[in-house]
Amino acid sequence: MRENNMFCNPVPFTDGKRHTNPDPYILRWCGNYYCYATDESGVKISVSENLTDWSCEGYAIKEDDYRNYWAPSVIYINGTFYMYYSNVPADSSDCHEECLKLAVSDRPEGPFVWKKTFFKKFSIDSHPVMWGGKLYMFYSVNDWIGADEKIAGTCILVDEMVSPEQFAKTPREVILPTLKQEIYEENRFGDGRDWYTIEGAAPIVRGQRFWLLYSANAYVNEDYFVGTTVAACKDSLMDMNWKKYPSGEIWYPLLKKNEMVEGTGHNTVEKAPNMLDDWIIYHGRKAEETLDPDIEQREMYIEPLYFSGDKVVCFGPSNHMQESPGHPNIRKKDTLVTDRQMFCPGSPFYIAEFWISTENSHTGMRYGILADYKNENNYLEVQICSGKNEVKAIQKVDGIQNCILTQRLEKNFEHTVPHLIHIEKKFHRYELRIDYAPEISFEVHSGVTAQGESTVGIISHFSKVEMHSFVLTRGVVLEAGGLQDLGKIYCVSSAVADKDGLHSLENTLKLEKKCEFLDFTEEFQIEAACAADNSTVFKWDDGQSVSIEHEDRAYSVYYIRRGSKEWLIADGKRLEIWENADSERTVQICLTNSKITEYRLAKN
Repeated sequence: MRENNMFCNPVPFTDGKRHTNPDPYILRWCGNYYCYATDESGVKISVSENLTDWSCEGYAIKEDDYRNYWAPSVIYINGTFYMYYSNVPADSSDCHEECLKLAVSDRPEGPFVWKKTFFKKFSIDSHPVMWGGKLYMFYSVNDWIGADEKIAGTCILVDEMVSPEQFAKTPREVILPTLKQEIYEENRFGDGRDWYTIEGAAPIVRGQRFWLLYSANAYVNEDYFVGTTVAACKDSLMDMNWKKYPSGEIWYPLLKKNEMVEGTGHNTVEKAPNMLDDWIIYHGRKAEETLDPDIEQREMYIEPLYFSGDKVVCFGPSNHMQESPGHPNIRKKDTLVTDRQMFCPGSPFYIAEFWISTENSHTGMRYGILADYKNENNYLEVQICSGKNEVKAIQKVDGIQNCILTQRLEKNFEHTVPHLIHIEKKFHRYELRIDYAPEISFEVHSGVTAQGESTVGIISHFSKVEMHSFVLTRGVVLEAGGLQDLGKIYCVSSAVADKDGLHSLENTLKLEKKCEFLDFTEEFQIEAACAADNSTVFKWDDGQSVSIEHEDRAYSVYYIRRGSKEWLIADGKRLEIWENADSERTVQICLTNSKITEYRLAKN
């Protein structure tokens, strides 16, 4: 299902007015997107359900005697919203008095209340990240390399957080300036040194790659741009080593000005409502308007991102009509559950998110997600118990029940506030994540996932359960050994699926789709065994074929169908578009001396 199928940048607001949203930070919570943005008078707050239709809700925080609220970020943890932001005293004319602060609220719209100031020095552009059960903070400062002789300027650091309210005070540098395009101003302070600016850290994680986007140059200039760095995932962010793509000597911006939009920068990357596609949310200025430093002109833009090996690809900035972010197949909100309530049919694979809280009771609270329910004798339940503070996976097959997983919840888990329960069904395998806790994987008995009608819902065990939001997308992500399940979507020639991906036992890996979907997006991440003597060819049964060209050994192919329209995006380049493709035509994919490292499918 696709709602509001088209949109145009800058994103519209429901009141029909033009709104500025510099440095947009996006929080996804209980089925809504919350945008926190820079403003002279306070932190602006806007709300959307789909990333394309926004309502302005005023200010999330305003402090007496302060102004210039810069680059807010917000993280929700166990009932509390923590906002990190910077501002200056109202009587100050020096932006270098911007200092990083913390404010808290129990509502995403605020009002947020100041709690502490972290530093007594220039510190801006925070971005909190929960990784491996620990909280980290990216932020930018001037004093790390500001006194250096050759390359001086603003750079990005990372530090571990002891708590949301306390830095560990063991920062390390993450991204330093290396390119002339990153210069904020030549001879900025009159001492002969050029000043560089690296700011606006924004993370993206897919598979074993951790990208960190950054903004550089000067936000007041038309040449402000977004750059890319990438690192291999490790247990701690403090141990990761980010490198600019393709190198520190080559300028390869993800977003830069064009004839329509300028000053592109300071972004967040967030999932589309379908929970699969990554979209970049950034600010830009209309190039047709005269740049006026005394008037705020930065508005919110959004674009889809594509991934090809180490490369991130964006076709923006844009200001033309284009397809909206992908929507879930099922969406429900605000339902009180006191017994068993089913929400939608099941599927061999899906991605689902539940935002749930419970009403407090002296007897405790217990409820379950019915992830695959056929009848009272055959189901899978992901059950949460407040008294034992644990989650269980319980399967029942032909009337026989057994517990296949027990895991403790966070020790201070507050059951009466909304929590995110994220479940991915991948045929007989499940992946479970609660809030920011590490992912839990488990397999179920074939009897649970056997062919037959199933449904997805919630069951309450003597408790009142508030379902704030439920969304489900019929999509799947397969990687490493999990690529064995690609054989349930494609007929695959003799192959092996292991930690390195899906590769042929011979030289050529062949895939032929078992069934066609009317609307879908497929993504193949591919790695060639060597730089030469490899190929990937898409062939259709109507005689059409496309041979894929690529620059690096690791690359991607996106195969997209919308009704009778089909197209490919290969290694970040748009290829042929077929406007009147036969909806029943089938494709065969042949890979020579190459393997598939990741596969994604979204049925729209």
